[in-house]
Amino acid sequence: MKKNIIFIPARTGSTRIPNKNIQKLGSETLLSRKIKTCLKAQIGDVIVSTNSNKIKKYVEKFGAKCPYLRPSKYSTSRASMVSAILDYLRFLKKNKLEIPYSITICPVTNPFLKTASIKSAYKKFLKSKYTSLNAVTNPEDHPFLFVNIKDKIKFNVVKVNGLKWTDLERTQDWPESFISTSALRITKTSYFLKFLNIKFIKFNKKTCDPKSSTFYKIKKIESFDINDIYDIKLARFLLNSKK
Repeated sequence: MKKNIIFIPARTGSTRIPNKNIQKLGSETLLSRKIKTCLKAQIGDVIVSTNSNKIKKYVEKFGAKCPYLRPSKYSTSRASMVSAILDYLRFLKKNKLEIPYSITICPVTNPFLKTASIKSAYKKFLKSKYTSLNAVTNPEDHPFLFVNIKDKIKFNVVKVNGLKWTDLERTQDWPESFISTSALRITKTSYFLKFLNIKFIKFNKKTCDPKSSTFYKIKKIESFDINDIYDIKLARFLLNSKK
Protein backbone atom coordinates (compact mmCIF):
# COMPACT_ATOMS: atom_id res chain seq x y z
CA MET A 1 0.00 0.00 0.00
CA LYS A 2 1.27 3.48 -0.90
CA LYS A 3 2.41 5.37 2.19
CA ASN A 4 0.89 8.76 2.89
CA ILE A 5 1.45 11.16 5.75
CA ILE A 6 -0.65 14.09 6.95
CA PHE A 7 1.60 17.10 7.46
CA ILE A 8 0.49 19.75 9.95
CA PRO A 9 2.75 22.83 10.12
CA ALA A 10 2.76 24.35 13.61
CA ARG A 11 5.64 26.74 14.08
CA THR A 12 5.67 29.21 16.95
CA GLY A 13 6.15 32.95 16.66
CA SER A 14 3.00 34.11 14.92
CA THR A 15 2.86 37.91 15.09
CA ARG A 16 -0.78 38.38 14.12
CA ILE A 17 -2.12 35.82 16.63
CA PRO A 18 0.14 35.11 19.63
CA ASN A 19 0.26 31.37 20.45
CA LYS A 20 -1.96 30.76 17.43
CA ASN A 21 -1.71 26.96 17.40
CA ILE A 22 -2.97 26.58 20.95
CA GLN A 23 -5.73 29.19 20.77
CA LYS A 24 -8.95 27.75 22.18
CA LEU A 25 -11.91 26.94 19.95
CA GLY A 26 -14.60 25.49 22.17
CA SER A 27 -13.10 22.84 24.44
CA GLU A 28 -10.17 22.18 22.07
CA THR A 29 -7.16 24.11 20.86
CA LEU A 30 -6.82 24.67 17.13
CA LEU A 31 -3.95 22.19 17.09
CA SER A 32 -5.60 19.39 19.08
CA ARG A 33 -8.78 19.80 17.03
CA LYS A 34 -6.83 19.45 13.77
CA ILE A 35 -4.86 16.43 14.99
CA LYS A 36 -8.02 14.58 16.02
CA THR A 37 -9.71 15.38 12.70
CA CYS A 38 -6.72 14.05 10.77
CA LEU A 39 -6.24 10.92 12.88
CA LYS A 40 -9.87 9.91 12.28
CA ALA A 41 -9.23 9.96 8.53
CA GLN A 42 -6.87 6.98 8.93
CA ILE A 43 -4.91 7.70 5.76
CA GLY A 44 -1.45 7.75 7.34
CA ASP A 45 0.65 9.03 10.22
CA VAL A 46 -0.07 12.57 11.37
CA ILE A 47 3.21 14.49 11.41
CA VAL A 48 3.43 17.86 13.14
CA SER A 49 6.26 20.12 12.01
CA THR A 50 7.27 22.57 14.72
CA ASN A 51 10.28 24.41 16.12
CA SER A 52 9.00 24.15 19.70
CA ASN A 53 9.79 21.37 22.16
CA LYS A 54 6.69 22.38 24.12
CA ILE A 55 4.48 21.89 21.04
CA LYS A 56 6.28 18.60 20.29
CA LYS A 57 5.36 17.17 23.70
CA TYR A 58 1.84 18.59 23.42
CA VAL A 59 0.99 16.98 20.06
CA GLU A 60 2.40 13.60 21.03
CA LYS A 61 -0.22 13.41 23.81
CA PHE A 62 -2.91 13.34 21.12
CA GLY A 63 -1.31 10.65 18.98
CA ALA A 64 0.50 12.81 16.42
CA LYS A 65 4.19 12.31 15.68
CA CYS A 66 6.90 14.94 15.82
CA PRO A 67 10.15 13.16 14.92
CA TYR A 68 12.37 16.24 15.10
CA LEU A 69 12.33 19.99 15.68
CA ARG A 70 12.25 22.22 12.63
CA PRO A 71 15.35 24.50 12.44
CA SER A 72 14.75 28.15 13.30
CA LYS A 73 15.69 29.30 9.79
CA TYR A 74 12.68 27.40 8.44
CA SER A 75 10.39 28.64 11.22
CA THR A 76 10.21 32.36 10.57
CA SER A 77 7.33 34.28 9.04
CA ARG A 78 9.40 34.48 5.83
CA ALA A 79 9.84 30.72 5.52
CA SER A 80 7.52 29.02 3.04
CA MET A 81 5.47 25.89 3.61
CA VAL A 82 7.51 24.12 0.94
CA SER A 83 10.77 24.88 2.77
CA ALA A 84 9.37 23.14 5.87
CA ILE A 85 8.34 20.09 3.83
CA LEU A 86 11.72 19.90 2.11
CA ASP A 87 13.49 20.11 5.45
CA TYR A 88 11.37 17.22 6.75
CA LEU A 89 12.22 15.13 3.68
CA ARG A 90 15.93 15.87 4.19
CA PHE A 91 15.55 14.63 7.76
CA LEU A 92 14.04 11.37 6.49
CA LYS A 93 16.79 10.85 3.92
CA LYS A 94 19.58 11.68 6.36
CA ASN A 95 18.26 9.13 8.86
CA LYS A 96 17.47 6.55 6.15
CA LEU A 97 13.77 6.55 6.97
CA GLU A 98 11.00 5.67 4.53
CA ILE A 99 9.99 8.44 2.14
CA PRO A 100 6.18 8.55 1.82
CA TYR A 101 4.49 8.29 -1.58
CA SER A 102 2.38 11.38 -0.88
CA ILE A 103 1.97 14.22 1.59
CA THR A 104 -1.42 15.53 2.67
CA ILE A 105 -1.13 19.09 3.98
CA CYS A 106 -3.71 20.19 6.56
CA PRO A 107 -3.00 23.58 8.17
CA VAL A 108 -4.15 24.27 11.72
CA THR A 109 -5.86 27.47 10.59
CA ASN A 110 -8.80 25.73 8.86
CA PRO A 111 -10.61 24.36 11.94
CA PHE A 112 -13.85 23.31 10.23
CA LEU A 113 -12.37 20.91 7.66
CA LYS A 114 -14.14 17.58 8.07
CA THR A 115 -12.58 14.14 8.37
CA ALA A 116 -14.93 12.87 5.64
CA SER A 117 -13.52 15.46 3.23
CA ILE A 118 -9.94 14.36 3.93
CA LYS A 119 -10.83 10.71 3.33
CA SER A 120 -12.83 11.36 0.16
CA ALA A 121 -10.20 13.71 -1.27
CA TYR A 122 -7.46 11.16 -0.63
CA LYS A 123 -9.49 8.43 -2.31
CA LYS A 124 -9.98 10.66 -5.38
CA PHE A 125 -6.26 11.53 -5.42
CA LEU A 126 -5.22 7.87 -5.45
CA LYS A 127 -7.55 7.12 -8.35
CA SER A 128 -6.38 10.12 -10.38
CA LYS A 129 -3.45 10.45 -12.76
CA TYR A 130 -2.44 13.83 -11.32
CA THR A 131 0.53 14.82 -9.17
CA SER A 132 -1.59 16.90 -6.79
CA LEU A 133 -5.08 17.46 -5.49
CA ASN A 134 -6.22 20.89 -4.32
CA ALA A 135 -9.37 21.65 -2.35
CA VAL A 136 -11.68 24.21 -3.93
CA THR A 137 -14.81 25.99 -2.79
CA ASN A 138 -17.26 28.59 -4.06
CA PRO A 139 -15.99 32.18 -3.72
CA GLU A 140 -17.79 34.90 -1.79
CA ASP A 141 -18.25 36.91 -5.00
CA HIS A 142 -18.73 35.62 -8.53
CA PRO A 143 -15.85 36.45 -10.94
CA PHE A 144 -18.38 38.12 -13.27
CA LEU A 145 -18.46 40.97 -10.75
CA PHE A 146 -14.75 41.73 -11.13
CA VAL A 147 -13.99 44.97 -12.96
CA ASN A 148 -11.04 47.05 -14.09
CA ILE A 149 -11.03 50.76 -13.26
CA LYS A 150 -9.19 53.66 -14.86
CA ASP A 151 -11.23 56.60 -16.05
CA LYS A 152 -14.28 54.36 -16.15
CA ILE A 153 -15.33 50.86 -15.15
CA LYS A 154 -14.55 48.06 -17.60
CA PHE A 155 -16.88 45.09 -17.23
CA ASN A 156 -16.54 41.56 -18.65
CA VAL A 157 -13.01 41.24 -17.25
CA VAL A 158 -13.39 37.55 -16.37
CA LYS A 159 -14.98 34.77 -18.38
CA VAL A 160 -16.30 31.55 -16.81
CA ASN A 161 -16.79 28.51 -19.05
CA GLY A 162 -16.35 30.78 -22.04
CA LEU A 163 -19.17 33.07 -20.92
CA LYS A 164 -19.02 36.70 -19.81
CA TRP A 165 -21.30 38.75 -17.57
CA THR A 166 -23.35 40.32 -20.38
CA ASP A 167 -24.08 36.92 -21.98
CA LEU A 168 -26.50 36.01 -19.19
CA GLU A 169 -29.24 38.26 -17.92
CA ARG A 170 -30.15 36.47 -14.67
CA THR A 171 -27.68 35.83 -11.87
CA GLN A 172 -29.38 32.45 -11.35
CA ASP A 173 -27.98 31.40 -14.73
CA TRP A 174 -24.38 32.31 -13.94
CA PRO A 175 -22.09 29.24 -14.12
CA GLU A 176 -20.72 27.91 -10.85
CA SER A 177 -17.25 29.21 -10.04
CA PHE A 178 -14.55 27.99 -7.70
CA ILE A 179 -11.59 29.32 -5.78
CA SER A 180 -8.52 27.42 -4.61
CA THR A 181 -8.14 26.99 -0.85
CA SER A 182 -5.14 25.89 1.22
CA ALA A 183 -7.36 23.98 3.67
CA LEU A 184 -6.42 20.65 2.06
CA ARG A 185 -3.75 19.72 -0.47
CA ILE A 186 -2.31 16.35 -1.42
CA THR A 187 0.86 16.03 -3.47
CA LYS A 188 3.11 13.17 -4.55
CA THR A 189 6.42 13.39 -2.75
CA SER A 190 8.24 13.01 -6.08
CA TYR A 191 7.19 16.59 -6.86
CA PHE A 192 9.00 17.91 -3.76
CA LEU A 193 12.06 15.70 -4.20
CA LYS A 194 12.95 17.61 -7.38
CA PHE A 195 13.70 20.64 -5.20
CA LEU A 196 15.45 18.84 -2.35
CA ASN A 197 18.88 20.40 -2.89
CA ILE A 198 17.52 23.95 -2.95
CA LYS A 199 17.82 25.47 0.52
CA PHE A 200 16.22 28.86 0.07
CA ILE A 201 14.08 29.82 3.05
CA LYS A 202 11.74 31.93 0.95
CA PHE A 203 11.12 29.42 -1.84
CA ASN A 204 8.75 30.34 -4.64
CA LYS A 205 7.18 26.91 -5.21
CA LYS A 206 3.67 25.81 -4.43
CA THR A 207 2.58 22.90 -2.24
CA CYS A 208 0.72 21.50 -5.24
CA ASP A 209 1.90 20.98 -8.80
CA PRO A 210 0.32 23.82 -10.84
CA LYS A 211 0.80 21.79 -14.04
CA SER A 212 -0.79 18.57 -12.79
CA SER A 213 -3.55 19.06 -10.21
CA THR A 214 -7.05 17.73 -9.80
CA PHE A 215 -9.58 19.15 -7.34
CA TYR A 216 -11.93 18.25 -4.53
CA LYS A 217 -14.82 20.54 -3.63
CA ILE A 218 -15.34 21.33 0.05
CA LYS A 219 -18.02 23.42 1.73
CA LYS A 220 -17.30 27.10 2.23
CA ILE A 221 -17.26 26.70 6.02
CA GLU A 222 -14.53 24.04 5.69
CA SER A 223 -12.30 26.53 3.88
CA PHE A 224 -12.70 29.14 6.65
CA ASP A 225 -9.17 30.36 7.36
CA ILE A 226 -7.93 31.99 10.56
CA ASN A 227 -5.49 34.80 9.80
CA ASP A 228 -6.02 37.27 12.63
CA ILE A 229 -7.67 37.67 16.03
CA TYR A 230 -10.98 38.69 14.43
CA ASP A 231 -11.09 35.38 12.56
CA ILE A 232 -10.64 33.55 15.86
CA LYS A 233 -13.60 35.44 17.33
CA LEU A 234 -15.70 34.68 14.27
CA ALA A 235 -14.73 30.98 14.41
CA ARG A 236 -15.86 30.83 18.04
CA PHE A 237 -19.15 32.46 17.09
CA LEU A 238 -19.66 29.98 14.21
CA LEU A 239 -18.88 27.03 16.48
CA ASN A 240 -21.34 28.20 19.12
CA SER A 241 -24.04 28.85 16.52
CA LYS A 242 -23.90 25.17 15.52
CA LYS A 243 -24.90 24.06 19.02
